[in-house]
Amino acid sequence: MALRIAFLTVGDPQRRTGGYLYHREVFRCWQARNQPVEEIVLGPADVAGQIAASNRAGQLVEAGRYDVIVVDALARAVVAPWLAHWQRLCPLVTLVHELPTVAGASDPREYEWEQMLLRADALVAVSDDGANTLIARGVEAARIHIASGGCDRLLSRMPVGKAREELVIAVAQWIPRKNLAHLVRVWGQVAEHPWRLELIGESDADPVYAGEVWQAIQHCPANVIVRGVLADDELAERYARASLFALPSRFEGYGLVFAEALACGLPVIAGAVGPVPALVGAGGMLVHPDDEQALSVALRTVMRDAHLRQHLSTAARQRASTLPRWQDTAQHLLCAIEWAYAQRHRVST
Repeated sequence: MALRIAFLTVGDPQRRTGGYLYHREVFRCWQARNQPVEEIVLGPADVAGQIAASNRAGQLVEAGRYDVIVVDALARAVVAPWLAHWQRLCPLVTLVHELPTVAGASDPREYEWEQMLLRADALVAVSDDGANTLIARGVEAARIHIASGGCDRLLSRMPVGKAREELVIAVAQWIPRKNLAHLVRVWGQVAEHPWRLELIGESDADPVYAGEVWQAIQHCPANVIVRGVLADDELAERYARASLFALPSRFEGYGLVFAEALACGLPVIAGAVGPVPALVGAGGMLVHPDDEQALSVALRTVMRDAHLRQHLSTAARQRASTLPRWQDTAQHLLCAIEWAYAQRHRVST
């Protein structure tokens, strides 16, 4: 019998960013297996908006209707007043794409909200690195499960026979931790005709940082093209045309865009942070995120050596062959949910 699952989140679930993509792909796989889930959006994603919506959250979630409640850790502020009450009524699972305290959130209440989330019956991390972070926070290993995102979302959309071009792509929101302004500044030092850089993704998530990126683009002597958010078919075409994926992130919870780049056969240049080195493996080159010289050398080396690019492309596909598909992700997350349900009922009987 399928469990009745409530999934609590905040913000706009239709955004094309990592966490929301993860949820949509998992729900799609569950639907194909006749596993229902009710996604409940409790309010906006920003902390102030979550706090304003927190009183209404108790009305939106009738915990007694569900076998298990899954909470997106991003929703930490809006769920905080209700978690203990809900958990008395049914098992609680926290899905941790990233802990806000680790990702740089600044509200002084973040650690209090975090502790509430960490008391869930089960916690699901999206990487081994994330699981280790939870253990360092005092969570028992037995309560931690791992469900890394899939890498195969775009493969069926990849156009056949497209020739690789002298094109470097970066797929990311324009937020400080993605480090795009740094990438653009370095690009201005290393780019050679006919190579070009394309930035793909939301440009309006952080207006202040977007200003820094635009300033870097305006002062860049080399070719930088801003594509914005692309539909999946368009994104797959960019992956098929590109010869290199570059993104010197300062922080990643997992790095879905790196996994997708590898699956599409793209060599990756990435920041050596968190789960990224283990994810990329031999399919790319790693640099300290803010090391200008290291990023310059990596870009020049790969751009100037076609044989190296081919070698890294082969290695990227080989690495991707060992990564989860979305069916795997959906199954791993469902297993964690079923475990929490079984543990609660084993204890109660």
